Amino acid sequence: MTLHRFLVPSLSATNPVGPPRRVVLPDAEAHHASRVLRCQIGTRVVLFDGVGHEAFATIESIDKRSVTATLESVSFAPRDHDNRLHFAVAMPKGDRQRSAIEKLVELGVDSLCPLVTSRSVAVVTESNAQRLERYVIEACKQCGRNRLMTIRAPLSINDIDSTLSRDGALWILHPHSIPERHPAFSIREANQNAFKLPYQQLFFLIGPEGGFTDAEVTDAANQGAHILTLGERIQRVETAVSTAAVLGHCWLAVAEPKGDPEVRNPSALT
Repeated sequence: MTLHRFLVPSLSATNPVGPPRRVVLPDAEAHHASRVLRCQIGTRVVLFDGVGHEAFATIESIDKRSVTATLESVSFAPRDHDNRLHFAVAMPKGDRQRSAIEKLVELGVDSLCPLVTSRSVAVVTESNAQRLERYVIEACKQCGRNRLMTIRAPLSINDIDSTLSRDGALWILHPHSIPERHPAFSIREANQNAFKLPYQQLFFLIGPEGGFTDAEVTDAANQGAHILTLGERIQRVETAVSTAAVLGHCWLAVAEPKGDPEVRNPSALT
């Protein structure tokens, strides 16, 4: 049986040799444990702190407003890509935002920047960014991830270059070349080159339902982005993020942990 998971402020200071440590669940998590899931005294659960640590624990006490658990063991198991896989996405509307975030979290993406484009259909403000963060927490609880995906401030195509590290590779998803001097790579071509070059970080740009404008793709390419086409079919945003995240996972899996490759020059991939 899968144990219920709850987010707590900190676990890293736990001393496994000392006396048992008691942790009081935050109000929202305590309500979820006692009122929604109907946990009982003696129920074994998993606690995680959002920065990579998790602990097995047993619920010790439950009252109207609080739940206390006793820790059994603490380990560091982030289950992400260690700040190496990043996305900027023109967010869809409504519940599809939750779906996109769930996929990104489940596939180990480290950060998400809402992307502002000419054809964006949803604006991410401070208030609804908090909703996106709740989606991240819920997805982490479901999939067993222990480090939260970061929701960063919105940015535009013109801001992309300032977010990149010098050992990162930038990919923009677009169905065709813009113009000929900025060729679009197929998945097969991208894979062939990705397996030769040790990426330290990957950045994917995903456009809105109407796609990027030619000017936006050109701007991104001028900043070092490689154009990647996903094939003959047009994918919805939440499908495209899943496809790109799987590609990123595969490329990082074969990347060398060391080195200082110059991979942001599109000519390096030809």
